[in-house]
Amino acid sequence: MGAVKKFGKKAVVNQLRHVTREIKYPKNIDIDKERTHLNYSFTPERNIPPQKYLKERLSQIHIHKKQDINYMSGWVITKPKELAAIYEKDFFAACYEFMSERYGGEKNVISAEVHKDESGEPHMHFCFVPVAEYIPNENMIKVVRFLKENPELNNTQAAEELGIDRKTVRRYRNMRESDIKTERLSAREVLNKEELQTFHKDLQKFLDKKGIPANINSGITKEQGGNMTVEQLKMQREYLREHSKEIYRELEI
Repeated sequence: MGAVKKFGKKAVVNQLRHVTREIKYPKNIDIDKERTHLNYSFTPERNIPPQKYLKERLSQIHIHKKQDINYMSGWVITKPKELAAIYEKDFFAACYEFMSERYGGEKNVISAEVHKDESGEPHMHFCFVPVAEYIPNENMIKVVRFLKENPELNNTQAAEELGIDRKTVRRYRNMRESDIKTERLSAREVLNKEELQTFHKDLQKFLDKKGIPANINSGITKEQGGNMTVEQLKMQREYLREHSKEIYRELEI
């Protein structure tokens, strides 16, 4: 019923252009442009497009410098075939609420688009920034906040007042409150093994609580991946194959 995927720098642009139907000549021949007007959105109303909002949100969190950074993650949620059409929008609205709350609120939601212009059941692309907790350098916080109140003091004076060395003061002197990050980008931590194992179960509980008669595992075993499409199963298997070693390594630490 749902499949998750990660997106690097180049993939982010292509994915967002795909879900917002900005690609004039899409490679996906399954898209029926005559039905695109049936698509609808749960993306929060903003004055900037998703790509620019993503850039803005990333500037607010700590990003570890490495080459293979995954800037965005996304779930593809497909409406169960057995669910009556009358419940469709309520189903996707509930899925949006569930994932929005689960991944840190709407500030981390980049895009949430429901597609009805492809074959098969309607599905929603929920794209978000995978954000984890980050503990900033304690001395950096001390220096930034102290110099904000005492900008006239030089490095030596500030170091004496704070009880730290002058080199540390000099390193952080030009930083501001906005440079103190308490969040960090980490798809590996957010979408770890436990998350992948509990996502569908927790979503089912949420749907039940909302009174939506959607059985996301109806008639299909857990080993078969619930109500995922063939494409979604491939995406899920690809993710697990690529990250299984990393996930187990994280759990062992």
